[in-house]
Amino acid sequence: MPYKTTIKKGNLITEEADFIVNASNTRLILGSGVSMAFKRHCGIQLQTELDAILGSMDGELQQGDVVVSSSANATNFKYALNVAVMNYNRGVRQTDKLPTLKTIEQSLQNIQKHLLLYAEKHSKSLKIAIPLMGCGVGGLDKVEVIKLYHNFFSQPIEIECEVIIYGYSDEDYKLISSYFKADIII
Repeated sequence: MPYKTTIKKGNLITEEADFIVNASNTRLILGSGVSMAFKRHCGIQLQTELDAILGSMDGELQQGDVVVSSSANATNFKYALNVAVMNYNRGVRQTDKLPTLKTIEQSLQNIQKHLLLYAEKHSKSLKIAIPLMGCGVGGLDKVEVIKLYHNFFSQPIEIECEVIIYGYSDEDYKLISSYFKADIII
């Protein structure tokens, strides 16, 4: 069965869900955009946890990697899926920091891997909220990212999973809705 998709407008950080996607960077710095919203909502404890996770890893994160963390002080979701969208590794300059559509595709595949691993041990029914990754500071074309999401979330998955795709503005919401025949549009 494919993912069940829902389109919503607004701030995804307040969604009641199992997972909320944090479109972050390879250094897991909660600095701007969606990451700043996570920092404000979850508290500085989330940054402390991400620093510890990154410190315990061998090597650097690459664009498209996904790191699971708690939701820290947030009570409306269980886990954050922190996605390395921007490349903030040392020595990376200018446009090399920006994501590509391949980065977003890899991110979606890695998100799915984490969902399947979680479902093996816990619930076979999950709910995840996701923003348009790479479309803010990353500068990716929203239509291209939405098309990628549409293709990805139309594929079959072995678990029951509701994906709530958030458009922050009215324009984003209308654009996403025009490409999805969602089960529910709110």
